Amino acid sequence: MRRLTSAAIAVLLLHPLLTAPPAHAAAAQIVNPDFEAGGLSGWTTTGTTFTNAVTTETGWGWGCCFGQHGASHVWGHRTAGDAATGSLTSGQFQLSGTGQVSFLLGGGNDAANLYVALVRAGDGAILFRATGRNEEDYHRVTWDASAYRGQDLYLRAVDNATGGWGHLNLDDVRLDAPAPSDLVAHWSFDEPGGAVARDSVAERNDPINYVFNNAVYKPSSAPQRRPGVASNALLFDGYSTSLARSGLDTPTQALTVEAWVAPRAFEWGDDRKLSAIVDKHDEGARQGFILGIGRHGTWSFQAGIAGTWQSLWADPAKPLRRDRWHHLVATFDAPTRTMRVYLNGALAGSLTTPEGGITPYPGDLRIGRHNQGVVINGTFTVNMFSGLLDEVSLRRRALSAAEVSAAYQAVPAGPAPDLTMQRSRYDGDIYRPQYHFMAPEHWMNEPHAPVYANGKYHLFYQHNQHGPYWHNISWGHGTSPDMVRWRDAPVALVPTAGSVAPDGVWSGSAAVDAAGNPLLFITAGDDSVFPNQRTGVARPTGGAGDTDLNEWTMDPAPVTVQSPNLDVGPGRKVRHGEFRDPFVWREGNTWFQLVSSGVQTTSGADVGGTVLLYTSTDAKNWTYSGPLMTGDVQAHPKTGQVWELPVFLPLGGGKHILLTNPMWTSGSEHNVKYVWYWIGEWNPTTRKFTPDSTTPRLFDYGEHFTGPSGFVDPQGRSVVFSIAQDKRTERAHYDAGWAHNAGLPIVLSLGADGDVAVKPLPELTTLHKTTNPQMSITSDTPLEAANQQLAGVRGDMLHLTLELTAGSSGRYGIKLRRSPGGEEETLLVYDAGSRTLSIDRTRSGNNSSLYSNLGVQSGPLNVNGENLKLDIYLDKSMIEAYANGRRAITSRVYPSRNDSLGLQLWADSPTTVKNLKVWQMGSAYS
Repeated sequence: MRRLTSAAIAVLLLHPLLTAPPAHAAAAQIVNPDFEAGGLSGWTTTGTTFTNAVTTETGWGWGCCFGQHGASHVWGHRTAGDAATGSLTSGQFQLSGTGQVSFLLGGGNDAANLYVALVRAGDGAILFRATGRNEEDYHRVTWDASAYRGQDLYLRAVDNATGGWGHLNLDDVRLDAPAPSDLVAHWSFDEPGGAVARDSVAERNDPINYVFNNAVYKPSSAPQRRPGVASNALLFDGYSTSLARSGLDTPTQALTVEAWVAPRAFEWGDDRKLSAIVDKHDEGARQGFILGIGRHGTWSFQAGIAGTWQSLWADPAKPLRRDRWHHLVATFDAPTRTMRVYLNGALAGSLTTPEGGITPYPGDLRIGRHNQGVVINGTFTVNMFSGLLDEVSLRRRALSAAEVSAAYQAVPAGPAPDLTMQRSRYDGDIYRPQYHFMAPEHWMNEPHAPVYANGKYHLFYQHNQHGPYWHNISWGHGTSPDMVRWRDAPVALVPTAGSVAPDGVWSGSAAVDAAGNPLLFITAGDDSVFPNQRTGVARPTGGAGDTDLNEWTMDPAPVTVQSPNLDVGPGRKVRHGEFRDPFVWREGNTWFQLVSSGVQTTSGADVGGTVLLYTSTDAKNWTYSGPLMTGDVQAHPKTGQVWELPVFLPLGGGKHILLTNPMWTSGSEHNVKYVWYWIGEWNPTTRKFTPDSTTPRLFDYGEHFTGPSGFVDPQGRSVVFSIAQDKRTERAHYDAGWAHNAGLPIVLSLGADGDVAVKPLPELTTLHKTTNPQMSITSDTPLEAANQQLAGVRGDMLHLTLELTAGSSGRYGIKLRRSPGGEEETLLVYDAGSRTLSIDRTRSGNNSSLYSNLGVQSGPLNVNGENLKLDIYLDKSMIEAYANGRRAITSRVYPSRNDSLGLQLWADSPTTVKNLKVWQMGSAYS
């Protein structure tokens, strides 16, 4: 507070708004101190600003919330906005008891013209004054006026300001208030819901920043609460949830920061910055303090003290654990020059500091968010907390070890924290698929490592638990009885300190050993070595009772490490450092492992992608056999400099198929669009694959089938999964809260023409909402008549089977996700003359798409004189079509209109509908 000179006080005493109220016997208390008695009874006004200012409104129209005490309060803006002036004066009272005076204050910041004053009645002297913070919501002001006990006083609110923020808010005046405690702030997070958290010390509501407070693609919803150590706790989603408090002064001579913390995941630690729990600092300026989490659960308390930056790290033997509650306390005490941190009531580290106090940081205090966090992709701020926080507090003194232990012991041991990701968070999302496999929240990429064990199918996937962006990669996990209906399992593998994969657990595969035990073969990321990509193995460790295979442990040593001198052919060298995505299978007593990489000439020119073959007799010791196959990027530029995610499966008829995902070491217009395949003969004895043709063939025409993985299921079928990256903007990912999903599982076999046959997994039909279709045509029907029946069918979760006859020329097909007037529509097109199958998305709508023109994608399809037979699945933004069991199109659309739900057949030459059935589809997670 600025001190007033004696001259300034004299001027204020002469001001007409500071004339004393009418003399009368002073009361022991203020009349109507909280304005609950109705209106301004007991108070007197001048001017107009306070005349009709009493209100019961809880918010100010352009925001929320005041946080008043009780129902009524004084809102100075209510009568005539900021332009009005005036005063509001209480009756006189005689101060007694503790001599503490407190009240709730909001409104503008202008100490000279806009303030609440405690005034001595005898001479009109201002004893204390306080102004607002340019905030509508209230904070509590407390004055120690004990020196004036027994004197007649009154309280006066003065508004002489006419510009912006020219008003005051007032409520809940208390006399003989308790002396201020050492608490500076305390958030219990006990609110049952809503987008504010109550600071019980300042008696104000702090807004919670959360992506779905004002949702873009779904109905708005409040931040999530879960059971805490005391009542509720607040769930921080890892990328959007945080609190910010302005105007909170940092204690400089002594400080305690306390919180109950249950981490859900740990960040990579970009720029060596902490994932902030409580943060009010600028390390560069050596100001303020931060309590936060480092890599792999390490944690630290840091502060700017006497011009230095002091970092106290907890004992490495006392890290935080995922999915557990921890009581964290950090203290600083200038007189004893000590910083201390405590974990669950016990000392976890101490540091002697320079002489002096904490240098204040003038910016906001934040909870859950680093105030100088690294920004990824121009959109996502990292160095944020993911998990539950409860009972966060700041004190202006350093708690003793005994007090810390007592505080920990005072909270009884409760249930484990509920940190499960909940799909209901996205209810109502207009683009989020419902019957496709996908992560429950946030970001996923390739589904991989399908395996059947313990009577269940298991599928894993690349996952970032912190948000809908690529980072902090772990293995998510789902289980299913049939590869169609899925249940979320706990995250299976995470980057772990001291393990083979401290920096990322990247894509791989699964296999079953001779004893029936599943093994996960991973790409182990370790940035401390080169190459930072090696292959490793993880094994189930949950015991006989873990039928869902929820617990896995990585072997400490890698399975294979890339040598720089691998023989990849004369005049060639392997791309050293590109070594990932092991695909492993067993034939008899021999294990085979494919690892993706690239090949160059010895002079450094690109040759193409490759898959490197290794063999083993025990899945532990591996011998290099050479490249299974190498591409030709010069002849086929779209096949990439490096291959990723190899899949090698039997098709029957003595043939195998090799699928690869192309990659470029630098940017390419062809990236994340294609999967290429070759069919040929495999000889496990000679370790040789002989393709029928070296010419690559495009597997899917839609530019959204990438990242293949596959296995042979218990029925002997070769089943392939994929990732259908959504190709939305990073802003759309932020606003949606999720990114990407799997494509539908498909079954591969050898077609009569020697090419691959592709069909959706038959079990998908179990997701039909009804056994009988919503509409059905089973005999020859003209297009017009068929469309009359289709006019009654609408939806964005549909399964269609369609058979059309047409001549040897002309174009025909079906329009999907069509608006009533055709303003938006997506066309599946068969051109009989050119024998091509296409998807035309030029009028699909591209709300949130990364590309402004979605264009037309197509490829060859010879129906060999058959009718066109389409098997089509619509799931929100997903469109998948399978034509005559030979070719597939996987694509995505983002209609802008909410009525783009119709279907319509079309043709530019005579066409007959032979068969048409439509089913509504249910969720895979119901």
